Amino acid sequence: MSNKDVQMELVMYSDDRESIHRIVVNDPEKYNITNKAQAEAYAKKMELENQRIKDTRGNFVISKNEPMKELETSGITIADRRYLMQLILYVQFNGEPLSKNGEPLDAHDIAELWNLDYKVANKRISKFTKLGIIESVRNPNNKRTKNYFLNEQYFLMGKVKSGEKFVKLFQKKLAEIIENIQEIERKANRRKDKPVEIVDVIGLLNAVMPYFHYQTYYLVKNPDDNILIGDESVNEALERDPSQLKHLTRTQIGRILGHKKARLTTIDKYMEYLEIAGAVMITRTKSKSRYLIHPDLMFRSDGIGMDDYTRTIRNQFNQHN
Repeated sequence: MSNKDVQMELVMYSDDRESIHRIVVNDPEKYNITNKAQAEAYAKKMELENQRIKDTRGNFVISKNEPMKELETSGITIADRRYLMQLILYVQFNGEPLSKNGEPLDAHDIAELWNLDYKVANKRISKFTKLGIIESVRNPNNKRTKNYFLNEQYFLMGKVKSGEKFVKLFQKKLAEIIENIQEIERKANRRKDKPVEIVDVIGLLNAVMPYFHYQTYYLVKNPDDNILIGDESVNEALERDPSQLKHLTRTQIGRILGHKKARLTTIDKYMEYLEIAGAVMITRTKSKSRYLIHPDLMFRSDGIGMDDYTRTIRNQFNQHN
């Protein structure tokens, strides 16, 4: 008997069980039986994958909020965080080693990317390894060297567990911001006898990621709070109760960076450089500063950032292009 001779009959009763509906399935081996929950989960997964493909912002790296907050008491510096952000540009899918142009990076490669002496770079790699941010694996083509990848407890690409709080960090926009900061530094040093190092401010972005509000893009103490009621829009929620967001102050940002007594002028200068680079927007009134992160740099929703509120924020940034 061939497979074509096999049939399966599905019998479905109405809710009152007074009527019956029969479906005959030919070649049942071609089909899988799944329940409604499984079908819905698969449909949602495919929808999100299609959205990711259509998202013009490109690939993103997931930064996990709670582990990142724990780094605040680890002794990590803003300079450390700057070098960490540079490595995020080379994160690969599914935990593959950090790579550039398809080639896994070893310590010498990373030193070159960081523009550091090898010994200095190796010390920083060792620090990241001790903190658990970086892990290593023997290079299969050269057992004397190691390749590196970011610990998925902190960063990963291509997957996330349900219920975890995270930020999507878009690699294309991050590369643009880093280049803008480096250009600001080059211009600042053209007429100076004593060079200034500005590029470390990129590390501030790394530090404040867990405080990025998922609906409004403001830096706040309550980034996970849902400010919406029913089907109201973000603008409607902000109009109804502007006090819902607990905005980060300059002093609090300093503490996040590990400063026991932060100089407010230093935080102002950091933020001004990030604003010039296009990463943040600063609004000031009543002697208070509020900080918005560009939605094409950081994002926390499943969509592709084309809702009305996100488009409005993006357009505000674009007015300064």
